Amino acid sequence: MKVKVFEIVKTGLAPLSKEIEETIQTWLDDNKNIEILTTSQSQHLRENTIFVTIVYNINSKDTNA
Repeated sequence: MKVKVFEIVKTGLAPLSKEIEETIQTWLDDNKNIEILTTSQSQHLRENTIFVTIVYNINSKDTNA
């Protein structure tokens, strides 16, 4: 089991939800052999920072056949 934590800070005019989606989707695209077990999200005291935690397993390539 592994854990990945994203610290996402709102920049520019795009909504924070769009930045979260793009950041996590890019990571998922680069890590195709994972199985997500759980996720959580928390907001820092500053309103423009979100932490997204993903707990996952790496699947062996043999199970993707």
